[in-house]
Amino acid sequence: SSGINAEYGEFQTIQDNFKQINLSRYTMADDIKCMTDSRMKAMEIIKQKMLEMKNQNEALIAENAELKDRTQTLGKNYEEMIIENENLSKRIKDMEETSGTIQDELMSRVNILKEDLHDADRRADNSERQVIFLLKKVQEQEDMITKYMTDYKGTGQFIDDSMNELLDI
Repeated sequence: SSGINAEYGEFQTIQDNFKQINLSRYTMADDIKCMTDSRMKAMEIIKQKMLEMKNQNEALIAENAELKDRTQTLGKNYEEMIIENENLSKRIKDMEETSGTIQDELMSRVNILKEDLHDADRRADNSERQVIFLLKKVQEQEDMITKYMTDYKGTGQFIDDSMNELLDI
């Protein structure tokens, strides 16, 4: 009986080992399923991240193209501004030269006008002197006429003398 018990004990041990192996198998299967699920989730997350990165990359490519276009536009604008600046510089230089010429011409005209003004002043002074001289002569004649009118009132002599005086002027 001890031999049967020993065999039964061995059988029991073997059966316990099989149970343990089966239990381990189920545990391993669960672990493998969990790992597979985790791997699938990780793959989904990776796919999602890759899709996001692809979209970000496409957005960056589009933004880069837009920046390239803007850079080219800015480059063209800069070149146009340089050309416009050169044209303005030329125009300013031309205007300065023209301005200098016009200024010289204006100064020449101003000097001529000053000389004309001085001449006009001198002529006006001369004319004023002549007018004063003539006014004095007219006053002298009026005085003479008044004197003759009082001296020769009513006679023909007054007219003759007045005529002779006027002819003398």
